[in-house]
Amino acid sequence: MKRRAEALLCCLLTLPMAALAERADRDQPVHIEADRVVIEDARRLATYEGNVVLTQGTLRIAAQRVEVRQDDAGFAHGDARGNPVHFRQRMEGRSDYAEGWAERVEYDGRANVIRLTGKARLKRGEEELRGHLIVYDRASEFYRAEGGAAGAPGRVRAVILPKRDAAAQP
Repeated sequence: MKRRAEALLCCLLTLPMAALAERADRDQPVHIEADRVVIEDARRLATYEGNVVLTQGTLRIAAQRVEVRQDDAGFAHGDARGNPVHFRQRMEGRSDYAEGWAERVEYDGRANVIRLTGKARLKRGEEELRGHLIVYDRASEFYRAEGGAAGAPGRVRAVILPKRDAAAQP
């Protein structure tokens, strides 16, 4: 189960900017550190608690609690919680990193959807998206952000840099 749990964690919290993430990371070993781990083979569930740190190549995820389960069809589902959960990964072909923070990060392997909830923030270079909730559908590359929790007033904030025309640059 330990190897299965590690394999599940490989795809658990793939960055929402996954299309730009360092592809070579997928071939790297997964290293997990935590204060405690409980593995329930019958339920296909692994729970890591206490200062959880997962690294795989340039990917680094830090949380207080991470649960990973596998459904009957073999899809991974993950739930990371922290104050905040933080993840960081180098972007493909670039020297800068994509980063994210949220109180909770959920990954649904079947739907290929990532949800960041509670003070959610994504940052890629100088571009940034903030809100209470950020949902990213990896298959359609669709983002949705909401400002307030459970219908409460709130705002989404974004910083988007203008695209530079390569022909116009010196």
